[in-house]
This record gives sequence, structure tokens and C-alpha cells, in this order.
Amino acid sequence: MCKNIADFTTFGIGGAARRIAVTENADALMDECGRGECVVLGGGSNVLVSDDGYDGTVILNRYADISVSGETVTAGSGARLSVLCKRAASAGLTGLEFAVGIPGSVGGAVRMNAGAFGGSIGDSLLYADVLRGGKIVRMTNAELALSYRESALLPSDTVISAAFMLKRADTEAVNARMCELAAIRRRLQPIGKSAGSVFKNPCGMSAGKLIDEAGFKGYSVGGAKVSDRHANIIVNTGGATAKDVIAVINAIKQAVSARGVILKEEIIYIGEFT
Repeated sequence: MCKNIADFTTFGIGGAARRIAVTENADALMDECGRGECVVLGGGSNVLVSDDGYDGTVILNRYADISVSGETVTAGSGARLSVLCKRAASAGLTGLEFAVGIPGSVGGAVRMNAGAFGGSIGDSLLYADVLRGGKIVRMTNAELALSYRESALLPSDTVISAAFMLKRADTEAVNARMCELAAIRRRLQPIGKSAGSVFKNPCGMSAGKLIDEAGFKGYSVGGAKVSDRHANIIVNTGGATAKDVIAVINAIKQAVSARGVILKEEIIYIGEFT
């Protein structure tokens, strides 16, 4: 096993990988994905890595090329969402402002149909080029069947790139909207290492509100603590283990379940959990 995966995640938690590879273009990404069992990390958000690590290859996806043609913006799956929306704004295009503070990359955002402030990736996604069974498949928005934090992508699929159809707008207005949303996010988001929202919102309800009402703000196990600002975020206050986080997650699920609501995780687990 080699370097800890924790160093490449926003949570800062997790053991070592058998191998870590860095890919900076589409060909290298496809080549690495074809070598065997692997996990692809872009921004490293929205994941919890086992304390025992991952017995395979972790690919650090740095394929981040972005191009603009008319009202279409195409991006490599390793491009950061914050960079993508700023590039679109500089080209006088609107539709991605909601993503300005999301810490993830394009690939993960397509897989999970990332969203915030009432907007989501699916609102403007034209298509995604996906590595499936060793071949590139171009999947349209309809074929991806994007819904709330879900898509039709298989666990073995890898998003290579994605294209977005945006609309013309005044650059200053788009930048002003991004600044507004970024300020709101800074005010609401906790300071410290986290994976972002832990649970999906149940239909018509807020997971954060349910967790708050169950009395879990500030609840902690080891170095894992439910944020005092945002109850749907668990913060690594220093030295948190995956075991600590799982203990917090299970306690929350049990308490909210007793109130008649089943919470489902939004974060993705990497490695073996017992």
C-alpha cells in the first residue's frame, strides 16, 4: 500500500491505496481505468474512505481542459466546478452560477447530478462522454436520466468529459450572481474539513432540518462532529477516523428513523467497511 488517500479528499480521512496514479488528459485517464480495479477521484469531495484504505488503484483525475464554442462549454471530467462556472461567466454565458462554491469536479457532478440554490448539472448538461466496457459512449442528458443526486451511470462507468448548453448573458450580471451565491455559501457552510452534505434530502423535507430537530447539532464521536452551522455536514475536527464518521452517521439514522423518516447517504464509500 502507498500514500494515504486522505491527502486527496476534502474530508481528510482514510487509509492508503495500493497504488495512486495521476492522469492529466483523456487518453491517460482511459488507459488507467482499463488496467483493473480502480477509483477515480476529482475534487475528492462527497466521499468517505475506509480507515483500511483501498486495495486497488486510486486515479487522481486532473484532466481539466475547458473549451468554449458559441454557447456550448466542454470540460474534462477533472475540471473543478468553480473553475468551469467562472470560465462560462467570462465568456458571457449563464446557467452554471449555482456551482460556484461546490468543491467537486465535473465527473462527480455529472454522476451525482450535483446542485445547489435550485440549480443542478442536469439543467444545462448536453451530453457526457463515458468510458463503459472499454469504449467511449456519448450519453445524452435524457440517456443519463439525471434526477436528485442520481444518474443512470453504472458504478463501473467513468465520465471522461461533458458538454453544457448555456445561454448568453451580461458578464457583469453573471459574476454578480456568483458573488452573491458564494457569499451565502460561505455564511452557511462550516469551516473545516468535510465531505459536504452527508444525507440526501427526503422527498419534500430537509435532511439538515430533520437532524437538527433530532438534537444532533454539535454531536461528536472522536474527531467527527456534526456542524453547529449545518446539521447535514459532519466535520473532521482533527484526527477523525472513518469509524468515527460511521458512528455519527448510524446514530443520526437511528434517531431520525425513530421519527418515521429513513435517511439515505449522499456520500460515497470507498474501501471496505465493517
